[in-house]
Amino acid sequence: MYTILVVDDDEDLLKALDFYLSRSNYHIIQAKNGAEAAVKATELEPDLVLLDIMMPNLDGLTACRGIRSVEKTKDIPVIMLTARGDVETIKSAFKAGATDYMVKPFAVEQVISRMEKFLKPRQSKRERKRDRVEIGDGNAI
Repeated sequence: MYTILVVDDDEDLLKALDFYLSRSNYHIIQAKNGAEAAVKATELEPDLVLLDIMMPNLDGLTACRGIRSVEKTKDIPVIMLTARGDVETIKSAFKAGATDYMVKPFAVEQVISRMEKFLKPRQSKRERKRDRVEIGDGNAI
């Protein structure tokens, strides 16, 4: 089961994403601002982050840069989910390290399709790492 960190200051959106993604067999962690997201990403190392841009305390662009600056979280896919669809914001998001960008409103099925695009290669990498450990000398590391 993949762990997804969902970050948004909109409580209703958090609840809706939690409901639909949980039903699709994802483990959901919630954060309500960028500062909380950066801490949870570092502590819990989710498989993917869904991140809003406009939030209190720390915006999503700054949080994304923070996630990218930490060695153990730098390769976690970050999909921006935001109401801002202007070209400058999209460019800023990718410059901050976003893996993908989606404009609200969106269909949950569309979010899941985008997530799966980035999660499948991570699973393969995780399986290869596990296989290397198991093949070693038979001792678990």
